[in-house]
Amino acid sequence: MFGYTRQEFLGSNVSMICGGGHDKHHADYMKHYLTTGERHIIGRKRKVSAKRRDGSEFDVELSVQEVVLSNGKKAFCGFLRDLTLQQKARKTLQKQRQMIHGKFFGTEGGI
Repeated sequence: MFGYTRQEFLGSNVSMICGGGHDKHHADYMKHYLTTGERHIIGRKRKVSAKRRDGSEFDVELSVQEVVLSNGKKAFCGFLRDLTLQQKARKTLQKQRQMIHGKFFGTEGGI
């Protein structure tokens, strides 16, 4: 999905796949959450921009859950769903609707 090999990705900071300029702020977001407990993404599904290795960005649905490990430390588990195909299908349907509407209700050839 992101263009990285397993070896490149493992052990790296997750900010490398954050799009929309959030990569620069990810550490601050985490610090804020760990300090205040105030949730913006954790426990919710949210549409965000993700970044591939080549720098291109695409929309994903992100869900992050907090996990408390047996040693009491906190970890975070993120689930991503690529929204590219859904967005393409939505655009195709919208174009088809416009075309059908134009054929039946447009001024072409009128009655």
